[in-house]
Amino acid sequence: MSLPTHMKYIIIGAGIHGLSTAYHLAKELRTKRRGSGRDILVIDKTAIGAGASGIACGVIRNNYYQPAMQELIAHSVDVWEEDAEGYGYLPVGYMQISPECMHADVADIHGRQEDIGYDSKFIEGEKDCLKYMRENVFEDWQAKNVTSILHEKKGG
Repeated sequence: MSLPTHMKYIIIGAGIHGLSTAYHLAKELRTKRRGSGRDILVIDKTAIGAGASGIACGVIRNNYYQPAMQELIAHSVDVWEEDAEGYGYLPVGYMQISPECMHADVADIHGRQEDIGYDSKFIEGEKDCLKYMRENVFEDWQAKNVTSILHEKKGG
């Protein structure tokens, strides 16, 4: 494939950001009658969505500080659970294991999870956290200074 020798607009990267930029630029050009979008070239070193945009981060969690994100993720998890195999979703849960400096924020996240009915358990205090990890996750758990654990039963 040969590239044109001249284009008015060139966008480097055919991931979600590059394609979104091209789409919105084309839309704006058409709206302002300054072009059709055919004067935009999107190039990528490999292929469309071949980089980070084409790879899921591998973690589905509802551990967000923004209430709107928590509601969106709770709904998304419900959708993924409808066809876990088809979506490649492995619902093994998610844990945030935190030191004292994060305790209040994680407690707030758990409170909002409870408000929307998202199944999770909040463990507080270094002694109880150690006991929970040893009895439920790793019998040889040894991490120090863990004062809160938010264990989401969904996600994965």
